[in-house]
Amino acid sequence: MLEKRSPWASPGEAETVWTTDSVPERERETYWRTGLRHLYPDLTAVEQLDTNPLRGRLIIRSFAGAHAGECQQNAVRLVGAGRDPAAGGCDVYNLVLQIHGVGHLSHAGRMARRRFGEMTLTDAALPFEEIGLDNPHVLVWGLPRQLLEPMLIAPDLSVGFGIDGRHGIGALLLNLLQTTWREHGGLERPIQHRIHDAICRLTALAFSPTSNSSRDSSRHASLQEACAYIETRLQDPLLSVDDVAEWLRLSRRRLEMLFEETGVGVAGWISRRRIEECQKMLADPAWRHLSITEVAFTWGFRDLSTFNRRFRAQCGAAPRELRRERRLAGQGRDPDLLPPSAVGPFRPLETAFSELKTPL
Repeated sequence: MLEKRSPWASPGEAETVWTTDSVPERERETYWRTGLRHLYPDLTAVEQLDTNPLRGRLIIRSFAGAHAGECQQNAVRLVGAGRDPAAGGCDVYNLVLQIHGVGHLSHAGRMARRRFGEMTLTDAALPFEEIGLDNPHVLVWGLPRQLLEPMLIAPDLSVGFGIDGRHGIGALLLNLLQTTWREHGGLERPIQHRIHDAICRLTALAFSPTSNSSRDSSRHASLQEACAYIETRLQDPLLSVDDVAEWLRLSRRRLEMLFEETGVGVAGWISRRRIEECQKMLADPAWRHLSITEVAFTWGFRDLSTFNRRFRAQCGAAPRELRRERRLAGQGRDPDLLPPSAVGPFRPLETAFSELKTPL
């Protein structure tokens, strides 16, 4: 449950605090605008909407190579121009949680309103306008495009909407955000990356277009549930289309119809998600002690030739080529020349998924 008190924690590493408390009033506007640009790099306008002296407090933290920020200020209007990441723009999605006050967002041709416990997702490459009223207090989490976008069913249809953080997947996401923010100082960098990955997964599920459409809501809810179930079973080599259909109590044909909008089908979706996880692990120095075979088997592949073929088709390069780039960059010895390691990132599959063999 979202706590109405501030989730500010004691200052930790990689943290910057901006506060107007000790800034002369005549200098506050420039000072505060500079601070906000650390949270919204493409900010073009900051307009105070009340006559009270400008007051604000902003905390920016580095987390898993990205950023998160907590901001509390007077009633304000913010405008961002948006900029193509390829042209030097901010290459993130911003997940915004309303802690206090009201937020009115205009983004991607849509309008959303945030109250206590509600969230919106924006693409930093697109223009936005936000109005915050009643001393707005928000938590903003920057999610790297390269991490979140592959998880989104339809990126263009996931931004500009609001979700409630008090129920369902939204509640899980809200609790993860707030707990992670509060425990930031005690989380080591490898753990931060794993948590960041979990935040992106929940965000992709919560902001799936199936959650934002009123048409055929039962069908959309079923697709979202199917994707969530698949995420819990990605490492299980025995996961099949029939397993997913049985868990949802649908026919295989009906399940395939649900996945038509993904463009890849059920089996294709499972394979795509597994390849994405393998790609991230192969590029992460934290797992360089694992061979390519171990990485493939960790994420449910049982045939190395099939894995290599699908990896090249999806990523445009062979797994070994990705590893070679890391080695040439000075990341260390090639793990595929080392004996297989008994140390993996997760529990043995037979243990981790034994409780999922029976459909829920």
